[in-house]
Amino acid sequence: MASFFLFSRRLTIPLILWIFLPFPVMANLLPFFAKDPYKAEIQRRMPAEIKEILEAVSDTFTLKERPPSTPEMLRRRAENDVAAMIKALRSEGFYEARIAIRSDLQATPPKIFFDVETGPAYVLNGIRIEAMDPDFPAQNLPTAEELRLFSGTRARAPEILKARERLKDLLREKGFPSPEADIREAVVDHSQRTLSLHYTFRAEPQAFFGSVSIEGEKRVKPRYVENRIPWKKGELFQASRLNRLRSRLMQDGLFAIVDIRYPPEPDEDLSLPVHIHLVERSPRTLKAGVFYETDTGTGARLDWEHRNLRGMGERLSQSLTVAEKQKRMASEYRIPDFLDPRQSLTLSGWMGKEESQAYESEGGALGVKLFRQLTPLWSAAIGSHYRISDITQGDDRQTVGLLSFPLEITWEGRDSVLNPTQGLRLQWKAEPFSDTLDISTWFIRLVGGASAHVPLVGEDRLVLSARGHAGSILGESNLGVPADERFYAGGGGSIRGYAYQSIGPQEKGKVVGGRSIIETGLELRWRMQNNFGLVAFLDGGQVFTQSQLQLEDDFHWGAGLGLRYYTDFAPFRLDVGFPLNPRDEDDPFQIYISIGQAF
Repeated sequence: MASFFLFSRRLTIPLILWIFLPFPVMANLLPFFAKDPYKAEIQRRMPAEIKEILEAVSDTFTLKERPPSTPEMLRRRAENDVAAMIKALRSEGFYEARIAIRSDLQATPPKIFFDVETGPAYVLNGIRIEAMDPDFPAQNLPTAEELRLFSGTRARAPEILKARERLKDLLREKGFPSPEADIREAVVDHSQRTLSLHYTFRAEPQAFFGSVSIEGEKRVKPRYVENRIPWKKGELFQASRLNRLRSRLMQDGLFAIVDIRYPPEPDEDLSLPVHIHLVERSPRTLKAGVFYETDTGTGARLDWEHRNLRGMGERLSQSLTVAEKQKRMASEYRIPDFLDPRQSLTLSGWMGKEESQAYESEGGALGVKLFRQLTPLWSAAIGSHYRISDITQGDDRQTVGLLSFPLEITWEGRDSVLNPTQGLRLQWKAEPFSDTLDISTWFIRLVGGASAHVPLVGEDRLVLSARGHAGSILGESNLGVPADERFYAGGGGSIRGYAYQSIGPQEKGKVVGGRSIIETGLELRWRMQNNFGLVAFLDGGQVFTQSQLQLEDDFHWGAGLGLRYYTDFAPFRLDVGFPLNPRDEDDPFQIYISIGQAF
């Protein structure tokens, strides 16, 4: 889980960015806080994504931090942008666009205006897909809908070109390893304001998976690679299975390079041999760092990991955390391919001390978990966990020895874990507990959650994301459940705008947590051309004393804005959240910084 940082509201946002964001990120942000050398504006109404494209192809906008030396050169820069803008508008389906330049070079700062008349959008009308091989099976002929082209929609060049690549991808999924595709004809009808397309392709012959050869394994045993091959010899060729194999081999961090190749044509028996070239990574990693977190204060962390202990990807990891409010030492040993290539066994243990706003605890735990990949999307895990802890909440102190048997089922259909732009994730978890130090204490913790991501415009630039989370504890009264197993809300991964674990039933003015919880969240994510992004979000939820959700109770709502900086690994996230129905103890706003999207 990504940690977050909370700062005093007295800090200004520029100071926060300067301290916590990498220097290249801050350098790109400085123009937002500096005085503009000149003003540039695109006039007339148009969709936001069209204006963003026009600004991206215009030197007047993109080179503002390098202004021309004279006003006349500024005017010339703007005039030179017109051709690129017209071309960009045509690629977006506006074939009758006109652009005029107006300027006020005597103003301070000088002003440049682009008067853009996009004209009507041309739409697709008539999409033909033709095989150049006369004997190509009709049942394998892709449709326009499979290429994501629909009559009546705006004729966008990026989507038209993407459709050509989708055509080849679809053919690779139907057993044709090396298809060729092209746009044979694109006819613009200015009288009807339409565009018709004619795609052609060559795909024969159809192939089947043949023998597999592996090269480059040294410390990793060949059986580790063989266990991850998602096809059998003689099955119909599908390129997605190659991608699945690459993902499986990369996910454990054993390899720096996984190169999977096959010849352009199958053998005479139509079998296609596959060659896997591997470059192994160093199996050991040592990491150290310092951090500041709301719930743990200032601290340091040391991590050591061995990812290939016995040649089959066995992973041993150790971590030590020393902070103002947390001291923890943890160890984990994961055995892949346990009794079955689809299964892994994880042994874990930890000991430590933690202080939070709601409680203090000190103890240790041992656990074992068996994970199984049921299908490419479905997975399940079952295990056993034993924890001994001394827990203090207010004036109450108790020692528990909790034995639990967690069971979880997950559907993972998102395109990314740290920056999802489409797809759905569902997870259910049931965990029965029994206190071995007080056999009369038992309860079961039930939790379910879902998140969904829907791209609203092309290239995943604007994404609507939503999440929901609910939980219930059965079998004990509220205070009969150990304090660190009850539900709490508030914080960067919960209801933003409220402090961490500050929402829940109270006793004597102190938050003690509850036996049921419901949370929801909605985000609108807009990624700009310069690797920056903006987010508007709304979070809400409540924690209840009873096991049943009390939906008639008032929810706590928080809303705010966020800034993202996208890297190849994951986006850096800065969120500013405001409580919409604050209590007396709530601050006016909270600031959170982390890695990865909120959900």
